[in-house]
Amino acid sequence: MIEVERRKRYICGLDALRALAITLITFFHILPNTFVGGYIGVCLFLVITGFLLAYSSACDYMSEKFNTRNYFIKRLKRLYPPLIFVILVTVGLYHFALPGVLEDSGKEIISILLGFNNWWQLAMNADYFARVANASPFTHMWFLGVEIEYVVIWPLLFGLCVLLKRWSVYLLIILGLISAGAMGFMAMQGVDISRLYYGTDMRICACLFGGAMGLWFAKTQNDSANENFFQIKSKDTLRILFGVLIVPVLIATFLLRGQYLFLYSGGMQLLTLIFCVMLFAVIMDEQFGNKLEIPVVKWIGSHSYEIFLWQYPVLFFFQRRGWSELTYGPALEILLILILSAWSKAAIASIFKFKLPFNGDNIKNYFLRYTFVFATIISAIFMYFGMQDVLASDFDPDHKPGYKLKMELERKQAELAKAQAEHAERAAAAEAERIRTAQEKLAAQLRGVGVTMIGDSIMVGTSPDILELMPEAYIDALSSRNVCEGFEVAQKLQAEGKLGDVVVVALGTNGPLLDYEPFASGMQNLLNVLGTERQIFWITVYCSYSQWMAMNNEYLAELAQTRPNFHLIDWYPVAINHYEWLEPDNTHINMYGCPHYAKLIHDTLTQVLSAQNNI
Repeated sequence: MIEVERRKRYICGLDALRALAITLITFFHILPNTFVGGYIGVCLFLVITGFLLAYSSACDYMSEKFNTRNYFIKRLKRLYPPLIFVILVTVGLYHFALPGVLEDSGKEIISILLGFNNWWQLAMNADYFARVANASPFTHMWFLGVEIEYVVIWPLLFGLCVLLKRWSVYLLIILGLISAGAMGFMAMQGVDISRLYYGTDMRICACLFGGAMGLWFAKTQNDSANENFFQIKSKDTLRILFGVLIVPVLIATFLLRGQYLFLYSGGMQLLTLIFCVMLFAVIMDEQFGNKLEIPVVKWIGSHSYEIFLWQYPVLFFFQRRGWSELTYGPALEILLILILSAWSKAAIASIFKFKLPFNGDNIKNYFLRYTFVFATIISAIFMYFGMQDVLASDFDPDHKPGYKLKMELERKQAELAKAQAEHAERAAAAEAERIRTAQEKLAAQLRGVGVTMIGDSIMVGTSPDILELMPEAYIDALSSRNVCEGFEVAQKLQAEGKLGDVVVVALGTNGPLLDYEPFASGMQNLLNVLGTERQIFWITVYCSYSQWMAMNNEYLAELAQTRPNFHLIDWYPVAINHYEWLEPDNTHINMYGCPHYAKLIHDTLTQVLSAQNNI
C-alpha cells in the first residue's frame, strides 16, 4: 500500500448505478415474465459493494484511520436498523392481515439476521414442502446473506492485501477468477442451479472484481499522471463505451432467463465484467457521473437498500390477496414500495437523530409531519405484535416449514392408496358390459368409471372429496410430482391397461410445462401418450409464489384452443377470488376449499361429456 494520506471523496454516479440495479431487480420481481433477466441487477449491486468496501478501507488505511471495530460498527448501523424495521413491521402487519401465513418464520428470520439466509434457503429447498413454505415475504433476503458474508470476510481479505502491498489488486482478481471459473465448471457438471445462484462462493466473484477496482482507484485517484491520461485521452471513449454496454444489459434483461445454462457457464461472469467497465467509466469521469445523477435517479439510488427490503413484503401481500393480477396491480405495488422506502428511511433517521422530518409552518409540512408520526406509531404497534409472533415461532429442532401440511397430505396419500386398492378389486368389465345407452355411459363416467386422474399434492389433498363425488375414478397422485413424472405415470398406466378414456390431469404446480428442459419434453411425451382419442381435462394452476403459473395457464389455454380433445378445468379464477379456501402457502387447498375443487372437476366433466353425447 502507498503510505501517504488519502482522502475519500464522494463518487458521483454511484447512485445512478444503484438506481439501475434496483430498477432491474424491481421490475423482475413485479413482472417476471417480461423482465425475465432483471435479476442481473444483483451482479451490479455486488460489484458496487466490493468496490466501496475496498475503496473506503484502503483510504482509511492510508490515512492511518482503518479500525476493524469501527468498520463493523459502521456496516451494522447501515445494514441492520432498516432490516429489523422492515422485518418487524412486515410480520406485525401479516399478524393482522394474513394470520397464520408466517407461523414458521422464526428460523427464517434468524437466518436473515445472522447473515446466512442464502444457505438456509438452499437447505430448505432440498425438501418440497419447505420449498413451498419458503415462498415468503423474505425470499429475496438470500442476497443480503451474500452481502453480509462478504462484509464479514472482507477484513481478512484486506489484511492479506495489506501484506501483499502492490500485489493486492492481483490477489483479488485471481480469487475472483477462481470463483467465476468454479461457477462455470459446476454448471457444466450439472450442479443444481439453485446452488450456483445462491452460493456465496459462486457469487463472490462480483465483489472481488469490484474490490480490485476499489483498491486500484484508492491508490491512483490522486496520481496526476493517471488523471491527465484519463482526462485527455479516455473519457469520451469511456462515455461511449458506457452507452454501448447498456445494450447487452437490456438484451439480458428481456431475454436471459435464470434457468438457462449459459447464464452460469459464462453469462453471469460476462455481465459482471460489463458492470465493472460501467463502474470504471463512472469513477474515472466525475462530470459524467454527475450528469447521470438527475434528481429522481439520485433519489432512487440513495433509497435502493430500502426499496430492496420492501419489495417482497409488498409483492407477497399482493399475491396473497390476488391484487397482483389486477390491471393496475404492478403500478400500485411500485408506488407502495417507494412510499414505504421513503417512510422507513425517514423513520429510522428520526429515531437516531431525535428529529422529525418536514419542519416548517406551512400546511403541507404540518400535514406530512403528523401523517409521518401517525404512521410511525402504527408501525410500532405492528412491531410489537411482530416480535410476539417471531418469539412464538416453533424452534423445535425437528420442525421444518410446512410440517403440518406434509403430515396431512401423507395421511390423505395413505387413504388414497387404500381406496385405489379396493377399486382395483372391483369387476370393471362387468360394469362396462352393463352400460348400453349414452345416458348410462355418461352416468357411469360421472361416477368415475373409465376416468383416470393424474396429479400432484393438490390432488392428493382433495382426493377424499373427489372420490365422494366420483367413487369409481382411478386417482394416481403424489406430492412434488412434475410433468416429467406425470408422463412416466401415464406410460405405466397405459401399459397396465388402467389409462381410461377420460383423463384428468392436475400438474404444473411444481415446474413449467414448456420452454425449459426436461419439462418441455416431458409435457410433449405426456400429450403423446394421452393421444387424440381420449378426452383430456387439465386443471389450471394456482401457485402464486411461482414464476411459471401465468406461463403454464396461458399454454394450457392455447392447447384447449388447438386440440379438440383437450379441455380446461379452470381452477385459477376460482382460487384467486377465494384465498380463504387455501392453506397459508396460498397453493394447497384447505378443508373449506376441497369440496369446491372436487365439484368443479365433476361439473366440468358433466358439461363437456353431456355435450359430446348430445344429452
